[in-house]
Amino acid sequence: MKKTITGRCGSLWASLRLNIPLEGHAERLQGGICRRLVQVAALTTAVPALLLTNASAAEQKVDFPAEYAQGKHYASIVRGDTREELYTTPDAVAAASRGEPLPEGTVITMEDYRNNQLYRYVVMEKRKGWGQAHPAELRTGDWEFQWFNPDRTVRSGENLDRCRACHTSQSGNDFVFSFDRMKEAD
Repeated sequence: MKKTITGRCGSLWASLRLNIPLEGHAERLQGGICRRLVQVAALTTAVPALLLTNASAAEQKVDFPAEYAQGKHYASIVRGDTREELYTTPDAVAAASRGEPLPEGTVITMEDYRNNQLYRYVVMEKRKGWGQAHPAELRTGDWEFQWFNPDRTVRSGENLDRCRACHTSQSGNDFVFSFDRMKEAD
């Protein structure tokens, strides 16, 4: 005997088609359906939240480069009340001056000042295979980005796809806006 039980549990509706006799069991089954619906609803809420949390944690590949200022200061860029100081490794400057892609392991650190106050640090780091984690339209070679607060902690919730989307326009310069300035710094 086929029987369809339709029930409501809170704001959830469900329909279950059964091939078993229901005499004396319908109430118990509907109560079980209600419990199962609550469990499924909880999972459909918790799992995506868990995945988003893990995705954010997994996304942070770039650590703050504590020794960046001991590298090569290769540019100062001033636009109105914004001043950017750019640092990288001597190997990166040498590669840029030869017109070659920047080597794996290159770290570029930007100090971003607003009204002469340190506003943030933005760091780019290049590691083999890092670019594969992103869709083609946001892929910037093997570069990853990270925004750090003035106290060098990660700015949580920052949408780093904005960095990627902008830097894709620089594919001819190894995705680095300041590549030409780096060439001149040698």
